Amino acid sequence: MTTSPQPMRRFALIATPVFLAFAAANASALDAPQLLAKLTPSIYAVRAMGANNAPLASGSAVVIGPGQLVTACHVLAGARAIAVRRDNVSYDATLDAPDVDRDLCLLRVANFNAPAVSVSAAAAPAFGQKVLAAASPEASGVVVLDGSVSGLRAGADGKLDRIEITLDFPAAASGGGLFDETGRLVGILSARRAPGEKLKALPASWIAQVKERGAAAPVAPVADEAGAAPAGGASPRVGEVWRYELVDKLTRKRRDVVYRVDRVEGERITFNQGARVETLNGRVERISTPSAGEFDGASPPRGWVPEDVKPGARWKYSYKQAGTDMRTELTGEVTGESTITVPAGSFRVLRLAYKGYVARPFYGFSYGAPSSVPYTAVAWYAPELKRVVRFDASYASKYERVDESLVLAEHRFD
Repeated sequence: MTTSPQPMRRFALIATPVFLAFAAANASALDAPQLLAKLTPSIYAVRAMGANNAPLASGSAVVIGPGQLVTACHVLAGARAIAVRRDNVSYDATLDAPDVDRDLCLLRVANFNAPAVSVSAAAAPAFGQKVLAAASPEASGVVVLDGSVSGLRAGADGKLDRIEITLDFPAAASGGGLFDETGRLVGILSARRAPGEKLKALPASWIAQVKERGAAAPVAPVADEAGAAPAGGASPRVGEVWRYELVDKLTRKRRDVVYRVDRVEGERITFNQGARVETLNGRVERISTPSAGEFDGASPPRGWVPEDVKPGARWKYSYKQAGTDMRTELTGEVTGESTITVPAGSFRVLRLAYKGYVARPFYGFSYGAPSSVPYTAVAWYAPELKRVVRFDASYASKYERVDESLVLAEHRFD
């Protein structure tokens, strides 16, 4: 495997002293040139983008298979599009599978042939073991740092929850790799931490479980008021699918948005492997990986439908959109009750109209003067489904313009 001469020299200047000390600690360790050649081609930068490709966040990713990379989910928060980058080359990526609870997401890139790293099968590295962090905080280079394992922390289930390490790295290194002295991937870097918590890596052994965790059956079915579990086509149920069509009215592009029920536990319904969590009454508890345009990305913290909403009701929202610095001020009201027909059928609905403003920092960055622009949205809510069956949103500024519609196309049980 080869890399272009100029990046290789840059990486060597940054990393050679680190690798020499690192390799001397273990006779089986690869030397500096070998590790550079082995790891560098497999580390990429990741950029999450919002409306009109405005940058939201940057991170790193590690190639783990043909056309597949792993990164930290929080890097993708609020993303409408994802790019995997190296030097002046950028690849469009799609979310293959999220495990939001563990903050690990798999990305899929078409026609992508970068070499994959070897993932350690061990549950955890040893305390005090020498490790190496490799990330691409900027698309033009790979940064490497050496350190050691300073702690192994267990979660509530008594199993390994995080690997604490004695090195520092920027937030944009999140999603990069933590490697042992032979170049095996032992963890995924995560700069997201609670106050007082040390810098950490997520166990690489979790990567193999990302897809299966989201598809796991519920611990117990939810009971109705009489104490009986839902049966047949009752809702909610594992395997239940709500498929919407998102239409960009400006470009005429259409794409499917699918919400699949993966777990039903107590009062909580988990969709899309943790990307969305709702309560039984349809209230939003968490949107970790937005997928439905403004319906997800601009959603108020508890969703677009207030609790116990009735004709004639009015309310106000003031909040910061998840994963961005976009401040939203909206006034909502129920403007009527009617029947609406969408591809999934005809439903009795309440029409919830929103008007207000969104203050959007320049191209999504936290610096620069915010620009406040008018924002309008309408949600058609079907109480019998406890679900919005249509949602329209629009706004326009000097830098961005959105005019889109989300429509319920199908409701089924797989």
